[in-house]
Amino acid sequence: MKNGSRLLRSLLKVSEKAANIARACRQNESLFELLIQEKTSHEKNPRFFQDFKTLADVLIQETIRHDIGIEFPELAKMIKGEENNTFSNTLGETITVEVCSTLAETTELLAKVLDNDDKTAHLLSTEVHRDVILTDVPINIVDVPTDFEISIDDLSIWVDPIDNTADYINGNESIDEESGMHLTGLHCVTVLIGAYLQSTGLPVMGVVNQPFYEKRDLLWKGSCYWGLFDNGIKYCSIKTNDDNDDIKENSKCKILLSRFENHEIKAKLIEKGFTPIEAAGAGYKILSVATGQVDAYILSRGSTYRWDTCGPQAILRSLGGGIIDFQNCKENFNSMDLEIIYSNSEIGNKGGLIAYRDSKTLSNLCSALFQ
Repeated sequence: MKNGSRLLRSLLKVSEKAANIARACRQNESLFELLIQEKTSHEKNPRFFQDFKTLADVLIQETIRHDIGIEFPELAKMIKGEENNTFSNTLGETITVEVCSTLAETTELLAKVLDNDDKTAHLLSTEVHRDVILTDVPINIVDVPTDFEISIDDLSIWVDPIDNTADYINGNESIDEESGMHLTGLHCVTVLIGAYLQSTGLPVMGVVNQPFYEKRDLLWKGSCYWGLFDNGIKYCSIKTNDDNDDIKENSKCKILLSRFENHEIKAKLIEKGFTPIEAAGAGYKILSVATGQVDAYILSRGSTYRWDTCGPQAILRSLGGGIIDFQNCKENFNSMDLEIIYSNSEIGNKGGLIAYRDSKTLSNLCSALFQ
């Protein structure tokens, strides 16, 4: 099996392990209360009055780094994410969270974070060390290619262990009756993993896992999506209709916005006949574009980060779409070089973004906004 296909399988399996950890934390109320810890002021996203870092975030990020590093040691240091891996207990001790070589050692380390709560530490360690296989992932494994090659040495990986932490904590669900879109709640929470080429900065492999896709018999079940695109070769778990002749009128186009979007952007979209919908979670909004639930996602300000967009952007690219810089598009409307690219030094999407699946829809949208 070629390296690209091997890596995709690793990302899929570890995304499901991440989803298991997120569900375990969220479904145990007493455990969940223990895991919430407010971020320090310099770590906070300026859009939110309150933001949180959870042990689940840190555990997932370190689990992804550990599991991928076992199969691809050269990638372990190239995995970057939102969270640092330090945590403090009520005694004021600072502990570096990492996945140890055995379940017992990981349990002992986590018990220090959890004020010697051995039972809770063992529960979490069990999920971290659980052997997840490809058939555990909610995908059609027949679609996963075996012949996709990629240069592992040229890759870096961005991870968002739990995107939309606010809704992960609050869990207050709301649904738009007309479109059926989830606007808030656990459904809008995602695990995001994206790999990009250092040589070009372009995303080539992405996995988006929804741990809380639907509830069955009081237990949450997930969904998972993936995409590959490199050297003109495309694979994706999302199936599309290749007939693009029937382009929607503006009045039929649904455009996702942040709940904090500029009112002028929303007003202009309405004026031009588009239907704006405000929803939570950058990863979820981009995924909704990829799955075709909506036509585009616009964010005019720099409030997302590379870990929010790298994985979903790879999926969109595999579908013929992408993510471009909003401000660059506004200033250079006719430019063909607007796609967001990645590096190890830049972490913020400072110019905002437009995520799209169809280039004609993007053209119509940009004409309405910028011409």
